[in-house]
Amino acid sequence: MGAVRGTLAVVLAFLLQRGLLAWFPVWGVSPWLLPSVVCLLGLFQGADRGAGYGLLGGFLCLFSGASPWVLALLPLAGGVAGAVFPRRWGFWGNWLRTGAVLAGWEILLVLGHWLTGASFAACLRIAGPELLLSAALFPLAVLLVGREKKRP
Repeated sequence: MGAVRGTLAVVLAFLLQRGLLAWFPVWGVSPWLLPSVVCLLGLFQGADRGAGYGLLGGFLCLFSGASPWVLALLPLAGGVAGAVFPRRWGFWGNWLRTGAVLAGWEILLVLGHWLTGASFAACLRIAGPELLLSAALFPLAVLLVGREKKRP
């Protein structure tokens, strides 16, 4: 997978997330597709490219009105996914590894919003459904990213 295809996957995930999924909240939250795509790209292409794709997705989200936390956490998610999990494990292994990164993503979001004055219980009520919906959207992220290729 080249840089053009990875960039296209991030842009398509962003358009799906902000243009379609945002209109259909489930359990009071809109599902996040972009972190799963960035994590998969980090797993498949390495930490540096994962962080780069996360930065692209973060800027797209920031310019569309999302929280600045997204700009900070998407590159972190892509970089951590590529650096911490260097082996490829197939669909279910990638699902578990992406789920671990997304759980860390939600923990950092909860702590960040709590430190800026939001209610901790309210943050947790949002984080749980977001994590479950992101895990449920993992197959769509795999379709956007494509098949795994060996990385150097």
